[in-house]
Amino acid sequence: MSHRESSARIDDAAALWAARIDARALSAEEEAELMAWLAGDQRRVGAFARARAISVYLARARGLQGDSSDT
Repeated sequence: MSHRESSARIDDAAALWAARIDARALSAEEEAELMAWLAGDQRRVGAFARARAISVYLARARGLQGDSSDT
């Protein structure tokens, strides 16, 4: 019987990938590692998309918060 990766574990890994991308550009090796990870399970694609969306949303909220202090 094969071990199926839990959704929580996938979400955690996706969040780490999103944070890594937010911090800096990925190297070619990291990009290949991400692509391989995504290809390993279709659920990972959705989890990564959600993690990236959250990251963008939070960055936008931080930007808006900074703008509100200027008024």
